[in-house]
Amino acid sequence: MFKKKVPLFYVLVSAVIGCGIAWFIFSVVSRSGTGRPDSDELNADTNGEANYRIQRNARSYKFISPILSVEPINESVKYAALKNSIQEFIDKEKQGGRLLSASVYVKDFRKGEWMAINPKEIYNPGSLLKVGVLITYMSMAEGHPDYLKKEITYHGEPGFVFPVEHYRSDTVLEGHKYTLDELLGFMIRNSDNRATVYLENYMDTTIFKQEFADLGITEPRFNDPTYSLNVQEYSMMFKALYNAGYLRRNASEKALELLSESNFKFGLLKELPANVVVAHKFGEAGNQTMHELHESGIIYLSSNPYMITIMTKGTDWDRLSDDVGHISRIVYDQMSASGDESASYKSSGAK
Repeated sequence: MFKKKVPLFYVLVSAVIGCGIAWFIFSVVSRSGTGRPDSDELNADTNGEANYRIQRNARSYKFISPILSVEPINESVKYAALKNSIQEFIDKEKQGGRLLSASVYVKDFRKGEWMAINPKEIYNPGSLLKVGVLITYMSMAEGHPDYLKKEITYHGEPGFVFPVEHYRSDTVLEGHKYTLDELLGFMIRNSDNRATVYLENYMDTTIFKQEFADLGITEPRFNDPTYSLNVQEYSMMFKALYNAGYLRRNASEKALELLSESNFKFGLLKELPANVVVAHKFGEAGNQTMHELHESGIIYLSSNPYMITIMTKGTDWDRLSDDVGHISRIVYDQMSASGDESASYKSSGAK
């Protein structure tokens, strides 16, 4: 017997096919085994159109890994024109000298697409941190349905100096009885600092600090005027509530319902139609010469709910209020025009 000779052409073809199979197997193993990235950045589809950043609860669970937020790694090109419009408005306002800095973050919850302007600038969050206190009490109440019905008699701290407020509302009264639920209402609806200080003094600070770690937000420091956040960092609070990935669903629903009852009308809501539902919280900081006004919230357009966070620094409270309101309106016009809502409410460009 003798072996039939194999033509060189077939040998070369077999070698190429073998190399291709080996490369394919190596690629699959690399993506599914030890070569997988530590981050949760995953390809959205087979054609490689978008990579997604998946932010999970940083707490170490044994069997689960709750998702807090999912969005593309890169800003959406769909919002390029919107971003340019907002940037042009900010640049124009800065020319007058009363607006010194502004940052904006917008996220469309329907598709997860987002855009940001000046996202690295840091600000003193002020009363925005009251949402963190709210989340902490909702966490403390989980598993204890009657916890927030606990009644206390409010007594302020003698000698405590509350920060000066430009935007004031009703406050709790010395010697009056309130449930914890009612105190949370004063803190969120009215941004009442007296109710907030009481709640801060009696909350579980371990849970409060863990909350910030879980959400990937810089750990809060009480009474530290240098504590600061950027616009994307803070936005995690509202994203986690909307996605119900941190608190239980009922608790997330209750927190956002309370935030929708905020009586602050001098920011995000200033130029929006009165019937639009918005869950929101504002914050102010600064001194007699330098002011900061911020607001974050979820605008519940029926076909296109979205969140927006605006942070500003300037020298004139009224101008900052107008600027936050007008930026909110620019975004609303874009979002409502792209959804099923009436597009008749159009921005004229005039304030």
